[in-house]
Amino acid sequence: MMRLIGLSRIHITLFDLEGKYGRLDGGMGIALAYPRIVISSGNCNFLRIDEIPNVNYCIEEDYEEHVGLGHTTQLLLSEGKFAFEYNLIPKDVVEIAKIVKRGSTSGVGVFAFKYGGFVVDGGHSKKVKIEALPSDFSEAPPPPLIARINFPWYIYVNIGNGRRIFGNEEIKAFKEAKLDGIGELARIVLMEFIPSVAEKDLEGALDGLDRIQSLGFKKIEVSLQSDKVRDLMRRMRSKGFPAGLSSFGPAVFTFLRSRREGEELVSTFGGFISDPNNTGARVIWD
Repeated sequence: MMRLIGLSRIHITLFDLEGKYGRLDGGMGIALAYPRIVISSGNCNFLRIDEIPNVNYCIEEDYEEHVGLGHTTQLLLSEGKFAFEYNLIPKDVVEIAKIVKRGSTSGVGVFAFKYGGFVVDGGHSKKVKIEALPSDFSEAPPPPLIARINFPWYIYVNIGNGRRIFGNEEIKAFKEAKLDGIGELARIVLMEFIPSVAEKDLEGALDGLDRIQSLGFKKIEVSLQSDKVRDLMRRMRSKGFPAGLSSFGPAVFTFLRSRREGEELVSTFGGFISDPNNTGARVIWD
């Protein structure tokens, strides 16, 4: 019997949809241990995707789509990786992502699956992607990985009463985006958030996370969410936990030193606490 233990991911922000300096997109995010996708050998489903070996499989664990945790990418990568591994065919995750056409906007989901941890990608050259589009509407290959760090904290996640933004509404947001503060966002990402994660400086990371919510494309994503989601973010901040919106949401998140620290958040707002996944997806043969 073979099992693939997958994951979900938090997407913190895209960097630049303007492309003024020759690159589009760019992003950073974190692999989560929970919720996750777990696939095992069995006769529940039959996988049939061009360029991927056919295989029978069962889905033991799964999670909701269109909530900001990267379900589409994680499911397709999990199915693809399972099929190749089950047939004893070595295939790199980035190559699988090209086959299933994921990573065309952000590489966070691809590299979270492959490596786990906190990952940063360098966006797409305008030589291969001429305009900002979501992954469902683009066939650009995954971008380069430029940083990967073991994530040092627990992550609180709350999938509240919010809007699920995808499809035509998502592409409209990309095409009509009026971006503010891209330069400031770049400085916060490079000179505050990433170094704070590397140095395990939780206060610095949370301050950067807080600032990111009102800049660039993240400001647009937050504005498209429901009043209830934005109110949850404000209430979390008032309790000393600056919150981020993962992708378009409605998933809201923050970082914790310990599980005990998050018990107040869970008791007050609901939600759950996840360990970071610092290994990536794993294949286990029994």
